[in-house]
Amino acid sequence: MSKIVELLPSWLPSLRTRFVLLVAGLFVALSLVMIMVASYLDLRDEEQRVVSDARAIVATVSRLAVPHLSNHHYLILEQELESIAASGVVELAQVLDPARALTVDSDPETSYFDEQDMHPLVKLAYETGVEQIRQDQDRVEIALPVRDMKNDSLLGVAMVSMQRPSIDGMLVSIWARNLVITLVLLVFCVPVTFHFATNFVRPIKALTETAHTVSAGNFNAPFPVERTDEIGVLARAYREMVGTIRNNLAKIHELAFEDPVTKLPNRECFRQHFTNHMIGPGGKPNRMSVLFIDLDRFKRINDSFGHDHGDALLCEIAARLCGLLNPSSCSCGNTEGTGPIVQNVLERPSAVPPQVARLGGDEFAVIVPASGRASAVDQLAEQLVQCVEQPVEINGLTMAVGASIGVATYPDDGEDYTAILKHADIAMYAAKRTGGNRACFYSEIEDEFRGQERVTLEVELKQALVRDEFRIEFQPKVDCETMKVVGAEVLVRWQHPQRGLLAPGSFIDVAEESDLITRLGDTVLEMACRQGRRWLDDGLEVPLAVNVSIRQLEKPGFTQHVLNILRTTRFPAELLQLEVTETVAMADPESVSAATEPLLAAGITFAIDDFGTGYSSLAHLQRLPFNTFKIDRSFVCGLGSDQHSRSIVKTIIAMAKSLKYEVVAEGVETVEQKEFLTGQGCTTAQGFLFAKPMPPEIFAGWMKAFSDPVRHHPGAQGNRRGRTEHAA
Repeated sequence: MSKIVELLPSWLPSLRTRFVLLVAGLFVALSLVMIMVASYLDLRDEEQRVVSDARAIVATVSRLAVPHLSNHHYLILEQELESIAASGVVELAQVLDPARALTVDSDPETSYFDEQDMHPLVKLAYETGVEQIRQDQDRVEIALPVRDMKNDSLLGVAMVSMQRPSIDGMLVSIWARNLVITLVLLVFCVPVTFHFATNFVRPIKALTETAHTVSAGNFNAPFPVERTDEIGVLARAYREMVGTIRNNLAKIHELAFEDPVTKLPNRECFRQHFTNHMIGPGGKPNRMSVLFIDLDRFKRINDSFGHDHGDALLCEIAARLCGLLNPSSCSCGNTEGTGPIVQNVLERPSAVPPQVARLGGDEFAVIVPASGRASAVDQLAEQLVQCVEQPVEINGLTMAVGASIGVATYPDDGEDYTAILKHADIAMYAAKRTGGNRACFYSEIEDEFRGQERVTLEVELKQALVRDEFRIEFQPKVDCETMKVVGAEVLVRWQHPQRGLLAPGSFIDVAEESDLITRLGDTVLEMACRQGRRWLDDGLEVPLAVNVSIRQLEKPGFTQHVLNILRTTRFPAELLQLEVTETVAMADPESVSAATEPLLAAGITFAIDDFGTGYSSLAHLQRLPFNTFKIDRSFVCGLGSDQHSRSIVKTIIAMAKSLKYEVVAEGVETVEQKEFLTGQGCTTAQGFLFAKPMPPEIFAGWMKAFSDPVRHHPGAQGNRRGRTEHAA
């Protein structure tokens, strides 16, 4: 039975059909119950009717028998009884006359002269004087005393025996009658039920069709909410549920594919856009370029003005990029058409719509078709740079950032999205290395900047920091007048297990890009202070100059970290000088001042490294806590023949004197350079004219020998030149 119930839905898919069959089934079941109840009641009525008929007949016989028994007219009585039995209703009718002890009956074959046994029921009625009745399945027998109404005397007993009708026959008759009635009612009921079922199911069907429409993705399908019955309540509840689902899906889509700050497509949406347009008609790859955009100097804006201003700046840059390319490119998904700039740059229409996305932080990316001229994307990249570098005013503050852009083209520079984005990222870092605010193509950068080597080198740098593979060397600084060693600059070297001793130029750029420069800088500073302490313990006092990167200055707790190193190594603060490049010092003078003031108070001095290569402001120089200018080697090397370099060096030295700064000249390699610097008032010099960078165990011996009065003058070494080394 349970299996039949489970199979019924598959056999009867229509709700209307089920409803009609349910009503019809209930009607039939009720009809059967009604027939059974009616049959029982009719059968009882039929039985009562037979008894009532028997009573009526026996009462008639009793009235007829009174005068005949009183006058002893037995023959007439016998004829009347035979007449009653002849009707076929009565099986037997008889009257007992106790006075004469004879019985008159309706049977023609017997006579009242025949001696007959008294019927038990008659005998009982005579003895008790009350009506007696006996019933069985075949007949009904009733015995009624016959009384004289005048004197109420008992004259005799009348008895009637009637045959009971067959129960089966009665039931068949009753069932046939009720079944006909049921069929008539059923024929009328089914169409009416079908009509009402159709009207009842119609709104449910409409609601079902709406549900199918919603499940197909159309969440704006109308619902029959105007109804006030339960279906209307269900429709309204379903509409609210669909509205909640629609809002949740929109929120999920926003979280999955939209940047929360700029509302641009995010990294995942950008990846899907690229992947969906990789293959064009005919299975050929669509040529498209990815422009990886990183904002220059954005971190300083965040640190100086707060993240709210930084987010507002990002939104402004995003709006500019969208306006430059195409307003519709600011949404995730396929877009049609291109903006005016793209139409001018890219000569023919492409199956790849442009898209702008924010990948995270201050990084944006652009996809454009690359089916036009080779210089078209280059022109677009330049326009993007110009678009970004325009000043932005936010809450009354004017801000400006630059854009370093790396460009990689599919399929020339990679076979998939991961390779293209990685190569565009590498090209972007190449643009940053050359000063930023420009675009660089992956296909044009040198092999040494390619990704695989950079990734490998970054991993090796991390391992080198763990394995203590870095070494420090010291390049002496010499007083130009007395020719005495007045200090040394600390330079880092990497003792690579396979490639040997590496100069900073081989790995510093990668360290800065990967943020390993902070760990490396801290390591070099601690190594230098420990070595300076050893020399002090040996009776040798050497002031040391150590380079500091911008990332170290920006790192929270930098000042306290330097003081902790001095405290741990017990190296005197007055013997330590920290060198900061001019570009770093001028980029954010306020932050540099805030980071250096506690160190100055502790006795540490500061020098501006590579002076003359940046854009120093006299107003900033006056406020910055520096003690020393270091003239960049690019000016020193041209002192022999370049009048322009001579003029710059004279100006730097004169400026230093007016500001009461010390001057250190880097890269001094010839006696002529040294003499010119001395003549202009340069106090200190360093370079190959005096010595190359040396490990600590050699530097101490060299310093003692150099300080010997019988030493050879450096000028005797001739115009010895060598390739200068970059500081860490």
